Order: sequence, then C-alpha cells, then structure tokens
Amino acid sequence: MGISVDTPAENAAMVDKLRLPSPLLSDPAAAVIAAWDAYDPVGGMHGPIARPAIFVVGRDQSIPYEYVGRDFADRPPNSEVLAALDAVRDAPVRPLERSLSAPGPRPLDAGNLADKPMPLSDIAPYFRGATFGVQAISLRTDDPVVKAECDRFRAIVGDYIKAAVATRRMAEPA
Repeated sequence: MGISVDTPAENAAMVDKLRLPSPLLSDPAAAVIAAWDAYDPVGGMHGPIARPAIFVVGRDQSIPYEYVGRDFADRPPNSEVLAALDAVRDAPVRPLERSLSAPGPRPLDAGNLADKPMPLSDIAPYFRGATFGVQAISLRTDDPVVKAECDRFRAIVGDYIKAAVATRRMAEPA
C-alpha cells in the first residue's frame, strides 16, 4: 500500500490514472510521514514536503527494509525492495496493537501544479528529459561519486519510463 498527504479524491485519481495494484491511503495531517521520519521541512520550491520513502513491513511487524530518499527523485532499486519482500513473505502474522499518532507537519500543496496532473502520455517524455539532464551533469564532472549517482538516477528513471509506457499501453482502448 502507499500513503500520501493528498486527499482521498486525489489519491483515488492517481490509483486510477496509473492503474496502481494496491491502495493509496490519505494522510493529510502528515502523521505517518512525521512518525517515520520522512518529512523534509526545507522541501522544494513550494515549501515542506514528504520525501519519497519505502518501508517493507512484514506480517510479523518486522521491518527488513527502509529507505528514505534525500529528495523527490531519490528512489531505491526495485531489486532491493523485492528482495526485502521475499524475506518476509512467509513470516507469521503478529496482530497489530492499536494506537493513535499525533498529527505531523502538513506539507504545503504545490498550488497550480497539484491542480492539474500530468497527462499519462507526457510522463515518459518528461523522464527522458530528466535522463538527458543527468547525463549532461555526468559528462561535466570528473567526480566518481557524482558519476555513480548519475548512473543510479538514470537506472531509476529507466524503470520509470518502462512503467509509464506499460501503463499507457494498458490505458489505451483495445
């Protein structure tokens, strides 16, 4: 499942648009984001935001994998997440204890950017542009750490492009 600070209606639209196979829950008070330390108080050009994060939580409540991105584009390789899911696939069920989280800081909405989602047909070209930008940065540096980070980002964006193309094909009328 996913958790977002967006409204339930916005999340439902995202699930429908991207044909997500799992629920996307709404956390408008950012309580989960704050509790899992995935809140970026500095944020981007629109103020504080939630950083992208992935936590694999087993049925036994173990957490074999956690990743909190440094910024909006920082994502882990799919292979790491899938390996963590495999590690807890057969874990015994441990019942949840109920508790309430205090509201966290609310990320600011992106204004007009949040009002109009990017058309599905524009996602793959958008990410191809991001790939070219990162390639330009990589070519302008001799720093091996920066080059490695650029290669990692291009691999992540390559996965995004493949998923965007596959999703668009699924959305096209037969």
